[in-house]
Amino acid sequence: MRHIPVLILGESGTGKEMFARAIHSASPRKNQPFVAINCAAIPKELLEAELFGHVKGAFTGAVRDRKGEFDEADGGTLFLDEIGECEPAMQVKLLRVLEPPHGGSPCDCVFRPVGGNEERKRNVRIIAATNRNLLAEIGTGRFREDLYYRLAVITIGLPSLRERRADISKIAAHLLERINDTFQRHDPSFRHKSISASTMEFVKRQDWPGNVRQLYNALLQSAAMTDGDTIDRGAIAGAVATVPSVSNSAFEDSPLGDNFSLEKHLEEIQRHYLKRAMTEANGVKSKAAEILGMKSYQTLDAQLKRLKVPWSKSSKQ
Repeated sequence: MRHIPVLILGESGTGKEMFARAIHSASPRKNQPFVAINCAAIPKELLEAELFGHVKGAFTGAVRDRKGEFDEADGGTLFLDEIGECEPAMQVKLLRVLEPPHGGSPCDCVFRPVGGNEERKRNVRIIAATNRNLLAEIGTGRFREDLYYRLAVITIGLPSLRERRADISKIAAHLLERINDTFQRHDPSFRHKSISASTMEFVKRQDWPGNVRQLYNALLQSAAMTDGDTIDRGAIAGAVATVPSVSNSAFEDSPLGDNFSLEKHLEEIQRHYLKRAMTEANGVKSKAAEILGMKSYQTLDAQLKRLKVPWSKSSKQ
């Protein structure tokens, strides 16, 4: 189990590479190389040479032999990020390389460098990641089913931040601690920053479509721009790219006339925010009212009843 392939699924910014490094660090290969490559960041015509290396004269510009990432990761782990972006021809080559030779270990990979005639065998554990739905891609013929099952011996799904709001404060505190340490190493006069309770509530209410990466960048910018010791809501708000939290369907250009009703349309938007506030407040009406900027939970309660928002009657005040 410690040497078999792992496929990590999750939206962009959920920390897939960080998780891959954690897997590597917890394995018997922890003292061997961890090599990461973003398959989407390399031109498709160069990806093969990047992975398997090339020999001198293999193509224009190949002035000497060059090792590939499989060579560099020998004995360790190779992280193939954005595996879903690989072209079909590259998928075929990867499938062949990831097929262990008869009698070999699950991590034995046999390949030829571009322009080379001799095969090389390296022992590499593969961890792949993607933000694509590979099963859907298989259905459209965009991704090979046999390669999917070669990679997905163990599949791990990383949830988005909006799916784990209860953890956002802990994640933000950890990220800010790292930022503080980094700034102070480069500038001993830097004053450590903290986040006020009200600002943290604002952070927890954001959808963070860029997930951990976006949260980290917002905290980094806020820490750099804050003169005092405490990051306030304004600093975070200025660092966040504001996007509507309501689904786009709520604002689509519905045809006017016929059966269109502006009142009903606005009520749907109200229901969305009321239900979201109750969810984020764990059913505590006074807290949900505060989130929505209402003066009292009685006002919220009246709105819930008027709009018939589905919610547990056991909700607390």
